[in-house]
Amino acid sequence: MRVEFEFLGTGTSYGVPSIGCHCAVCTSDDPRNRRLRSSVLVRVTKKPGSPTADGQTKSFLVDCTPDFRFQALRADFCSVDAVLFTHEHADHTQGIDDLRAIYWHNGRKDIPIYAYPECMDALRRRFGYMFDKEDEYKGAAKLEEHIFEHDAFKAEGIEILPVPLVHGGMRVAAFRIGELAYTTDTNRIPAASIEALRGVRLLVIDALRRAPHPTHLSLPEALDICEELGVERACFTHINHDLDHAEVSRELPDWAELGYDTLRYSVERGGEVVRLGDRLDSQRMVV
Repeated sequence: MRVEFEFLGTGTSYGVPSIGCHCAVCTSDDPRNRRLRSSVLVRVTKKPGSPTADGQTKSFLVDCTPDFRFQALRADFCSVDAVLFTHEHADHTQGIDDLRAIYWHNGRKDIPIYAYPECMDALRRRFGYMFDKEDEYKGAAKLEEHIFEHDAFKAEGIEILPVPLVHGGMRVAAFRIGELAYTTDTNRIPAASIEALRGVRLLVIDALRRAPHPTHLSLPEALDICEELGVERACFTHINHDLDHAEVSRELPDWAELGYDTLRYSVERGGEVVRLGDRLDSQRMVV
């Protein structure tokens, strides 16, 4: 199985640059310091001849941020097979209405979404019209809801393991797909979840800033977790304006990288982790 991902956004809840801020990072001309709200697009290709996928690539959007429209235009995609939600916070869910374009391009087929029950309840409250099968308004996407708890589930024939994280006082889902894991919005990874992440080669992990924070991992804390897991490659995300990309990059070990919008990686079928490049030229899009 080959697993590829692209950072659609790597920023914290207010994004970078932050409104009204004139710090060195917010005013930087380095495009790697421009961070939309955190999300990734994961593409999975199973081995040709597989009984579940027959070599076809399946695409999964992880979270749907307020920046989703621009993220999709920049990454040049108009179709996903499912949306995986880590948790209910606005910076991870409030772009859900813009899934209408995905819905239209997919022939108005209900879009499968996967979430913890408490997250699904929040989505139903906020976006009830997208769940209402009796509502005939054609301008809105319709959603097909799937609730998970602890066990691995299959989406479009791809096995996905939800791994519980602690984010202040709430539960957040990390997702492990093969040898890739995406772990955002956490200040603590329980011991059982650490065990569930063992064997991951490529880890995307929350690293908000240098200093400790009550609901997010700091960069030193994230590095410690990566070392405990012994990952081959780590990319940090959900970054605020305290971390300048060039400055931090000079300090990191060679197996770790500060993530940035449009950066792409893959875990190939043989387990090799490959850095695929980025779309920095697309940062100049005007939409």
